[in-house]
Amino acid sequence: MKRLFRIGAGKLIFSLMPLLSWLCLSYVLGDNRISNVFSLTYAIQFVYSLFVAMFGSGANIRREKEQDKNATQNGMFWGTIFATIIFAIPLIFIDQFIIFFGQDVEFYRPYVFFSIALLYVQTLFAFVIQRLYFEDKEKLANIHLFSFNIMQFVLLIGLSALLPNKMLALSITLIAVFIYVIVLFIWKFEKFKIDFKFYKNIKYESAGIITDLFFLIIYLFGFKNAFSAGPEYLMALNLVSICTDSQWDALGAISTVAKVDLSKNRYEYQKELKTGYIYALILISSSIIMSILLAYINKVSMLLVIAYLIFQVVDMISDPFLSIMDIYTQLNYSATINSVIKFFALVVRTIVSVCLLSAFCTDIAQVFETAVLLLFYLIIRIKKYKVIDGELSLKPITTNINNKKL
Repeated sequence: MKRLFRIGAGKLIFSLMPLLSWLCLSYVLGDNRISNVFSLTYAIQFVYSLFVAMFGSGANIRREKEQDKNATQNGMFWGTIFATIIFAIPLIFIDQFIIFFGQDVEFYRPYVFFSIALLYVQTLFAFVIQRLYFEDKEKLANIHLFSFNIMQFVLLIGLSALLPNKMLALSITLIAVFIYVIVLFIWKFEKFKIDFKFYKNIKYESAGIITDLFFLIIYLFGFKNAFSAGPEYLMALNLVSICTDSQWDALGAISTVAKVDLSKNRYEYQKELKTGYIYALILISSSIIMSILLAYINKVSMLLVIAYLIFQVVDMISDPFLSIMDIYTQLNYSATINSVIKFFALVVRTIVSVCLLSAFCTDIAQVFETAVLLLFYLIIRIKKYKVIDGELSLKPITTNINNKKL
């Protein structure tokens, strides 16, 4: 339980501080529209997740599973190169990106640029954090997570309040956090051989990579539909996203613990499942409290906030079981089958998100995906696994010869 809460605390800090930054920045500069930048760049967060899965956790899992000491450093090397190229695309076409969502280019340009650039820096930072997790250094990871985010928050809010030039405040903040990451890269650097084996990381994170690719599409086009419903829907959706996104990231600690411990053959299924549900209930409660409180303070439609919130709560309740079965299926049963399951569920979610012309399209689609995943993972859990002394083990393969088991 302690490891889950330590890793969860780090993920919560990493996710919560940027959210608080946008809320506080909107108050400091006196314009609530600034907080909407979180939702406008929400889809790009899955570019970040994709790179972390491929070159962060995927590389570290391969290091453990294949005893390839070159995997982690090589993953960080190629991850940095590819992330630099891919994140440059929306930054170069920043005006077209904002127009796509039907928003005011002149107003949002500096903030959207800052948000995407910060996600790039956070991607590089996450490579180091993933490495520390797999080295069983959660406390040290949390120290850096706290330091990085406090520095980013203090500089952004402090400089924005003190300097009349908002571009200068945003630029100084970006430069400072980028220097922090460069120092971490130098600190964790070890000699390695450049090779092209990074593609092997896909095997260990294929389901996650597929998920991130689909989420990129879902939230690009789904949020475009939602935003077109009107400013009151944008405000409500953005507020609930701010109040639940950090909790969703914190819930990711369940998967992280499973990945690390299963790769090291030390995971305790029943104990971790129970702990995961206790942990999820705490995060659900905090999401509800924050959403209602901020809706009241910011005079956002309480009815719309509650409607968006219900969808998130339903999905959070199912997350511990789904996360654990996802990792078990991926690492211990069949990465191919797991990828097919995730692919099918995401196709359903994508179709509903893109085709359903509703302000709730992304949330309704999310519930559809959860239902599909629950169905398939329950079948796998019942048909392929059994619990022995708290451990989840694959049932032995049997062959019938004269009605006898071998």
